[in-house]
Amino acid sequence: MNRRDFLKASVCVAAGGALGTVRAEDAQERVSPVMVTPYFKDGWTMYMFANRGNAQMLSTLFRSPSGKLAMVDGGWPKDAEDLLLPTLKALGGTVDTWFLTHAHGDHYGALADIVKRPDCGGLKIGRVVHNFLPLDFIAATEKASIPYMTPFLEDLGKSGLRVEKPAAGQTFDLGEGLAFECLNDYDLSMRNNSINNSSICYRVTNGGKSILVTGDIGVEMGDKLLKIQPPEKIKSDVVFLSHHGQCGANKNFYAAVKPEICVWPTPPWLWDNNIGGGVGSGPWRTNFTKCWMQELGVKRQILLTKDAALGPI
Repeated sequence: MNRRDFLKASVCVAAGGALGTVRAEDAQERVSPVMVTPYFKDGWTMYMFANRGNAQMLSTLFRSPSGKLAMVDGGWPKDAEDLLLPTLKALGGTVDTWFLTHAHGDHYGALADIVKRPDCGGLKIGRVVHNFLPLDFIAATEKASIPYMTPFLEDLGKSGLRVEKPAAGQTFDLGEGLAFECLNDYDLSMRNNSINNSSICYRVTNGGKSILVTGDIGVEMGDKLLKIQPPEKIKSDVVFLSHHGQCGANKNFYAAVKPEICVWPTPPWLWDNNIGGGVGSGPWRTNFTKCWMQELGVKRQILLTKDAALGPI
Protein backbone atom coordinates (compact mmCIF):
# COMPACT_ATOMS: atom_id res chain seq x y z
CA MET A 1 0.00 0.00 0.00
CA ASN A 2 1.40 3.39 -0.96
CA ARG A 3 1.46 6.28 1.47
CA ARG A 4 -1.52 8.08 -0.07
CA ASP A 5 -3.72 5.00 0.37
CA PHE A 6 -2.30 4.51 3.86
CA LEU A 7 -3.25 8.03 4.92
CA LYS A 8 -6.62 7.81 3.19
CA ALA A 9 -7.38 4.63 5.09
CA SER A 10 -6.44 6.26 8.37
CA VAL A 11 -8.98 9.00 7.73
CA CYS A 12 -11.69 6.53 6.67
CA VAL A 13 -11.21 4.39 9.75
CA ALA A 14 -11.06 7.33 12.17
CA ALA A 15 -13.85 7.31 14.72
CA GLY A 16 -14.51 9.42 17.79
CA GLY A 17 -12.98 12.72 18.85
CA ALA A 18 -9.61 13.88 19.97
CA LEU A 19 -7.99 12.25 22.96
CA GLY A 20 -8.15 15.50 24.89
CA THR A 21 -6.82 19.03 24.72
CA VAL A 22 -4.65 20.81 27.23
CA ARG A 23 -5.42 24.25 28.60
CA ALA A 24 -2.36 26.42 29.06
CA GLU A 25 -3.02 26.82 32.77
CA ASP A 26 -3.13 23.03 33.16
CA ALA A 27 -0.16 22.23 30.99
CA GLN A 28 2.39 22.45 33.80
CA GLU A 29 0.69 19.35 35.21
CA ARG A 30 0.42 17.74 31.77
CA VAL A 31 3.17 15.23 32.43
CA SER A 32 1.85 14.28 35.87
CA PRO A 33 -1.03 12.01 34.71
CA VAL A 34 1.36 10.08 32.46
CA MET A 35 2.56 6.96 34.21
CA VAL A 36 6.35 7.20 34.29
CA THR A 37 8.04 3.81 34.34
CA PRO A 38 11.45 3.93 36.08
CA TYR A 39 14.08 2.88 33.58
CA PHE A 40 16.97 5.34 33.20
CA LYS A 41 19.69 5.72 35.83
CA ASP A 42 19.83 9.41 36.76
CA GLY A 43 18.70 10.29 33.26
CA TRP A 44 16.14 12.35 31.44
CA THR A 45 12.47 11.42 31.17
CA MET A 46 11.22 10.36 27.74
CA TYR A 47 7.54 11.18 27.14
CA MET A 48 5.97 9.33 24.22
CA PHE A 49 2.78 11.06 23.15
CA ALA A 50 -0.29 9.49 21.60
CA ASN A 51 -1.91 11.17 18.63
CA ARG A 52 -4.58 13.79 19.29
CA GLY A 53 -6.56 12.56 16.30
CA ASN A 54 -6.73 9.10 14.79
CA ALA A 55 -3.92 9.01 12.25
CA GLN A 56 -0.47 7.55 12.76
CA MET A 57 2.31 9.89 13.92
CA LEU A 58 5.41 10.17 16.11
CA SER A 59 5.92 12.69 18.92
CA THR A 60 8.51 12.30 21.67
CA LEU A 61 9.65 14.78 24.31
CA PHE A 62 12.81 14.47 26.42
CA ARG A 63 12.91 16.46 29.65
CA SER A 64 16.13 16.76 31.65
CA PRO A 65 16.51 16.77 35.44
CA SER A 66 16.94 20.56 35.27
CA GLY A 67 13.98 21.07 32.91
CA LYS A 68 15.75 21.27 29.54
CA LEU A 69 13.55 20.08 26.65
CA ALA A 70 14.27 18.27 23.38
CA MET A 71 11.75 17.07 20.80
CA VAL A 72 11.74 14.31 18.21
CA ASP A 73 9.27 14.89 15.34
CA GLY A 74 5.97 16.00 16.92
CA GLY A 75 3.14 14.66 14.81
CA TRP A 76 0.44 16.49 12.88
CA PRO A 77 -0.58 20.18 13.11
CA LYS A 78 -3.45 19.15 15.42
CA ASP A 79 -0.90 17.75 17.85
CA ALA A 80 0.75 21.18 18.04
CA GLU A 81 -2.50 22.96 18.83
CA ASP A 82 -3.92 20.40 21.24
CA LEU A 83 -0.77 19.37 23.09
CA LEU A 84 2.69 20.60 22.19
CA LEU A 85 2.33 24.37 22.23
CA PRO A 86 0.55 24.69 25.59
CA THR A 87 2.63 21.95 27.17
CA LEU A 88 6.04 23.11 25.98
CA LYS A 89 5.29 26.73 26.87
CA ALA A 90 4.17 25.77 30.35
CA LEU A 91 7.33 23.68 30.79
CA GLY A 92 9.50 26.74 30.28
CA GLY A 93 8.79 27.64 26.67
CA THR A 94 12.21 26.70 25.28
CA VAL A 95 13.08 23.62 23.24
CA ASP A 96 16.84 23.18 23.09
CA THR A 97 16.84 20.96 19.99
CA TRP A 98 14.04 19.77 17.71
CA PHE A 99 15.00 16.67 15.71
CA LEU A 100 13.02 15.73 12.59
CA THR A 101 13.48 12.25 11.16
CA HIS A 102 12.09 12.73 7.64
CA ALA A 103 9.84 14.73 5.34
CA HIS A 104 6.38 13.34 6.00
CA GLY A 105 3.68 15.42 7.64
CA ASP A 106 2.86 12.97 10.42
CA HIS A 107 6.39 13.65 11.68
CA TYR A 108 7.05 17.35 10.88
CA GLY A 109 3.46 18.66 10.72
CA ALA A 110 3.33 19.91 14.31
CA LEU A 111 6.52 21.90 13.87
CA ALA A 112 5.21 23.20 10.54
CA ASP A 113 2.18 24.58 12.38
CA ILE A 114 4.41 26.18 15.00
CA VAL A 115 6.94 27.86 12.69
CA LYS A 116 4.25 29.49 10.57
CA ARG A 117 2.93 31.33 13.63
CA PRO A 118 4.34 34.74 14.59
CA ASP A 119 7.28 34.19 16.94
CA CYS A 120 6.57 30.43 16.76
CA GLY A 121 3.49 30.91 18.88
CA GLY A 122 5.59 32.17 21.78
CA LEU A 123 7.85 29.11 21.80
CA LYS A 124 11.64 29.44 21.71
CA ILE A 125 13.53 26.79 19.74
CA GLY A 126 17.31 26.64 19.98
CA ARG A 127 17.81 24.70 16.74
CA VAL A 128 16.03 22.44 14.29
CA VAL A 129 18.02 19.40 13.12
CA HIS A 130 16.96 17.69 9.89
CA ASN A 131 18.37 16.27 6.68
CA PHE A 132 15.45 16.21 4.26
CA LEU A 133 15.80 14.96 0.72
CA PRO A 134 16.29 17.64 -1.96
CA LEU A 135 13.00 18.98 -3.26
CA ASP A 136 13.78 18.01 -6.86
CA PHE A 137 14.34 14.43 -5.76
CA ILE A 138 11.05 14.41 -3.82
CA ALA A 139 9.31 15.88 -6.88
CA ALA A 140 10.65 13.00 -8.97
CA THR A 141 9.87 10.20 -6.52
CA GLU A 142 6.94 11.36 -4.36
CA LYS A 143 5.57 14.56 -5.84
CA ALA A 144 2.40 14.49 -3.73
CA SER A 145 4.55 15.63 -0.79
CA ILE A 146 5.76 18.80 -2.50
CA PRO A 147 2.69 20.99 -1.74
CA TYR A 148 3.25 20.34 1.97
CA MET A 149 7.04 20.33 2.08
CA THR A 150 7.59 23.58 0.18
CA PRO A 151 5.61 25.89 2.50
CA PHE A 152 7.11 24.23 5.58
CA LEU A 153 10.66 24.84 4.39
CA GLU A 154 9.75 28.42 3.40
CA ASP A 155 8.19 29.10 6.82
CA LEU A 156 11.15 27.50 8.58
CA GLY A 157 13.49 29.80 6.67
CA LYS A 158 11.39 32.87 7.47
CA SER A 159 11.27 31.95 11.16
CA GLY A 160 14.97 32.73 11.56
CA LEU A 161 15.49 29.55 13.56
CA ARG A 162 18.91 27.95 13.52
CA VAL A 163 18.81 24.88 11.26
CA GLU A 164 21.49 22.19 11.33
CA LYS A 165 22.04 19.25 9.02
CA PRO A 166 23.15 16.09 10.82
CA ALA A 167 25.86 13.84 9.39
CA ALA A 168 26.42 10.14 9.95
CA GLY A 169 28.64 9.70 12.99
CA GLN A 170 27.84 13.11 14.44
CA THR A 171 26.79 13.24 18.09
CA PHE A 172 24.56 15.93 19.55
CA ASP A 173 25.36 16.11 23.27
CA LEU A 174 22.51 17.86 25.05
CA GLY A 175 24.13 17.57 28.46
CA GLU A 176 22.86 16.01 31.69
CA GLY A 177 23.44 12.55 30.26
CA LEU A 178 21.56 12.75 26.95
CA ALA A 179 23.20 12.36 23.54
CA PHE A 180 21.86 11.73 20.03
CA GLU A 181 24.22 9.96 17.63
CA CYS A 182 23.25 10.19 13.95
CA LEU A 183 23.64 6.80 12.26
CA ASN A 184 23.02 7.53 8.58
CA ASP A 185 22.57 9.95 5.73
CA TYR A 186 19.83 9.63 3.11
CA ASP A 187 20.64 7.53 0.04
CA LEU A 188 19.55 8.87 -3.35
CA SER A 189 19.75 5.38 -4.84
CA MET A 190 16.67 4.45 -2.79
CA ARG A 191 13.96 5.70 -5.10
CA ASN A 192 11.37 3.22 -3.89
CA ASN A 193 9.66 4.32 -0.68
CA SER A 194 12.09 7.21 -0.95
CA ILE A 195 11.04 9.59 1.83
CA ASN A 196 10.52 6.86 4.40
CA ASN A 197 13.90 5.36 3.54
CA SER A 198 15.49 8.80 3.95
CA SER A 199 14.64 8.77 7.67
CA ILE A 200 17.61 9.80 9.78
CA CYS A 201 18.09 7.31 12.60
CA TYR A 202 19.50 8.26 15.99
CA ARG A 203 20.92 6.09 18.73
CA VAL A 204 20.06 8.02 21.87
CA THR A 205 21.88 7.37 25.14
CA ASN A 206 20.11 8.35 28.33
CA GLY A 207 20.90 7.38 31.90
CA GLY A 208 22.88 4.25 31.02
CA LYS A 209 20.32 3.01 28.45
CA SER A 210 20.13 3.29 24.66
CA ILE A 211 17.15 4.17 22.47
CA LEU A 212 16.99 3.63 18.70
CA VAL A 213 14.83 6.17 16.88
CA THR A 214 14.10 4.77 13.41
CA GLY A 215 11.61 7.18 11.89
CA ASP A 216 9.92 5.36 9.01
CA ILE A 217 12.86 3.45 7.51
CA GLY A 218 11.94 0.65 5.17
CA VAL A 219 13.65 -2.63 4.40
CA GLU A 220 16.29 -0.98 2.23
CA MET A 221 17.58 1.50 4.80
CA GLY A 222 17.30 -1.07 7.56
CA ASP A 223 19.52 -3.44 5.60
CA LYS A 224 21.95 -0.65 4.79
CA LEU A 225 22.28 0.32 8.45
CA LEU A 226 23.27 -3.27 9.24
CA LYS A 227 26.05 -2.96 6.67
CA ILE A 228 27.43 0.47 7.54
CA GLN A 229 27.20 0.34 11.33
CA PRO A 230 28.91 -2.08 13.71
CA PRO A 231 26.60 -4.29 15.79
CA GLU A 232 27.16 -2.21 18.93
CA LYS A 233 25.70 0.87 17.22
CA ILE A 234 22.53 -1.01 16.26
CA LYS A 235 22.03 -2.85 19.56
CA SER A 236 19.71 -0.78 21.74
CA ASP A 237 17.63 -1.28 24.86
CA VAL A 238 14.60 0.49 23.41
CA VAL A 239 13.52 0.70 19.77
CA PHE A 240 10.80 2.76 18.13
CA LEU A 241 9.29 0.44 15.52
CA SER A 242 9.75 1.96 12.09
CA HIS A 243 6.79 3.11 9.98
CA HIS A 244 4.44 2.68 12.94
CA GLY A 245 5.07 -1.05 13.10
CA GLN A 246 4.07 -2.04 9.57
CA CYS A 247 6.00 -2.31 6.30
CA GLY A 248 9.10 -0.83 7.90
CA ALA A 249 12.39 -2.55 8.66
CA ASN A 250 12.61 -6.33 8.45
CA LYS A 251 12.88 -8.87 11.25
CA ASN A 252 16.65 -9.19 10.68
CA PHE A 253 17.04 -5.54 11.60
CA TYR A 254 15.18 -5.89 14.91
CA ALA A 255 17.10 -9.11 15.61
CA ALA A 256 20.28 -7.01 15.47
CA VAL A 257 18.75 -4.35 17.74
CA LYS A 258 17.92 -6.97 20.40
CA PRO A 259 15.63 -4.59 22.32
CA GLU A 260 14.22 -5.06 25.80
CA ILE A 261 11.39 -2.67 24.95
CA CYS A 262 9.73 -1.84 21.65
CA VAL A 263 7.56 1.26 21.22
CA TRP A 264 4.61 1.22 18.83
CA PRO A 265 3.75 4.77 17.62
CA THR A 266 0.57 3.19 16.31
CA PRO A 267 -3.15 4.08 16.55
CA PRO A 268 -5.67 1.38 17.50
CA TRP A 269 -6.98 0.78 13.96
CA LEU A 270 -3.48 0.08 12.67
CA TRP A 271 -2.59 -2.11 15.66
CA ASP A 272 -5.76 -4.14 14.99
CA ASN A 273 -5.34 -4.04 11.18
CA ASN A 274 -8.89 -2.74 11.04
CA ILE A 275 -10.03 -0.88 7.95
CA GLY A 276 -13.60 -0.75 9.24
CA GLY A 277 -14.67 -4.37 9.04
CA GLY A 278 -13.24 -5.48 12.35
CA VAL A 279 -9.90 -6.82 13.54
CA GLY A 280 -7.87 -8.22 10.66
CA SER A 281 -9.96 -6.61 7.92
CA GLY A 282 -7.22 -4.28 6.70
CA PRO A 283 -4.19 -4.64 4.40
CA TRP A 284 -1.55 -3.68 6.98
CA ARG A 285 1.16 -6.00 8.25
CA THR A 286 1.27 -5.16 11.94
CA ASN A 287 0.63 -8.79 12.91
CA PHE A 288 3.90 -9.81 11.29
CA THR A 289 5.76 -7.31 13.45
CA LYS A 290 3.90 -8.46 16.56
CA CYS A 291 5.05 -12.01 15.87
CA TRP A 292 8.64 -10.87 15.31
CA MET A 293 8.72 -9.09 18.66
CA GLN A 294 7.40 -12.18 20.39
CA GLU A 295 9.89 -14.44 18.63
CA LEU A 296 12.75 -12.08 19.51
CA GLY A 297 11.84 -12.21 23.18
CA VAL A 298 11.03 -8.52 23.65
CA LYS A 299 10.17 -8.08 27.32
CA ARG A 300 7.79 -5.12 27.03
CA GLN A 301 5.81 -3.56 24.20
CA ILE A 302 4.51 0.00 24.64
CA LEU A 303 1.50 0.78 22.45
CA LEU A 304 0.93 4.52 22.22
CA THR A 305 -2.84 4.55 22.26
CA LYS A 306 -2.26 6.76 25.29
CA ASP A 307 0.71 8.77 26.49
CA ALA A 308 3.54 6.85 28.16
CA ALA A 309 6.91 7.68 29.67
CA LEU A 310 10.19 6.14 30.74
CA GLY A 311 12.01 8.04 33.48
CA PRO A 312 14.81 7.88 36.04
CA ILE A 313 15.07 5.06 38.52
